[in-house]
Amino acid sequence: MSTQFPNPAEMYEQFYGPGIFQPLTEAFVRFVSPKKSERVLDLACGTGLVARHIAPLIGTEGKITAVDINPVMLAVARQQTPSAGASIEWLEGDATQLDLKTEFDLVLCQQGLQFFSDKSAALKQMRKLLVKGGRIGIATWQAIEQHKVFEEFAKVEVRHLAPLGVSYEDLLAPFSLHDVNQIRSFLAEAGFSKIEITPHTIQTRFPDPKTFARKMETAYGAVIPAFVQNPDAFLKFLDAVENETRDLVAQYTQGEIMTFPMIANLTIAYVE
Repeated sequence: MSTQFPNPAEMYEQFYGPGIFQPLTEAFVRFVSPKKSERVLDLACGTGLVARHIAPLIGTEGKITAVDINPVMLAVARQQTPSAGASIEWLEGDATQLDLKTEFDLVLCQQGLQFFSDKSAALKQMRKLLVKGGRIGIATWQAIEQHKVFEEFAKVEVRHLAPLGVSYEDLLAPFSLHDVNQIRSFLAEAGFSKIEITPHTIQTRFPDPKTFARKMETAYGAVIPAFVQNPDAFLKFLDAVENETRDLVAQYTQGEIMTFPMIANLTIAYVE
């Protein structure tokens, strides 16, 4: 890959981490309420923000297993400063084909379920790994229409996608599991009960707005690798999107900070 732009997984941690996922993780963890000594599985752990946040809450007698299909994301996760509290085991794996021997009290999936190739199979796998009385926590974004910045970016991006081999549906993937009835159906089919879904709004914060477009697109390459597989085409894409979104970024800039709301559906369900 070209050295002209940063590692997408590192950019994901540096850009999306504090800008979006730190406030979301704080809300999500409060919602699922991890307890001392629990055994926790973090699926689609990415660069490990949820796992690191939970570690001190469950303490040294707890255990966290963090799984992601992307070895590059896991490499970045392992490079981060370890949390106090529970140990974290980082594993590469497919959520639809988990081969874990441990039982868990809590399974978490923050902004990952929408990307799974077979959501039903993945949820059934999670259900099998939970002890009786265990629970699952899921966070997914609401529809892209509720996220005007990303909706307007997508309108610009779609005009320049062809050289990258990326589809408009790829752009919508993070927002694709927004229907609460669909989420309930998946969970009920997998054998979960007492399903509770609550909307939660976070306020994003991105310093240095003039770099927002380039950093956002580069970080997206960690989720959709096709974005960055052709470096020359990707750099042309970056230039085009940056130039065509300057006014949009300015609309959401206050002083030296770009800020806008995002709405997630926080879901918890139980094994009876």
